[in-house]
Amino acid sequence: MERLFTIKEAMVILQLSYTTVYAMCNNGTLPSCKVGGSIRISQESLRNFISNNTSGGQQ
Repeated sequence: MERLFTIKEAMVILQLSYTTVYAMCNNGTLPSCKVGGSIRISQESLRNFISNNTSGGQQ
C-alpha cells in the first residue's frame, strides 16, 4: 500500500509553505484526495511533481 502524506508532511518535503501546498492541491497542480475530510497526497504524486518540476543542477 502506498504512503499518503498530509499537507504538513508534503510542505516539509517540497520546502514550500502550507498555503502554497494547499493551493496546489486545490487547483490540481499537485494531485491529491480527501480521506476523512483531510487532504492527502500520495507518494507517487509527490515523486511525479518533483520529477516534472525540477531541472538539473548547474555544472
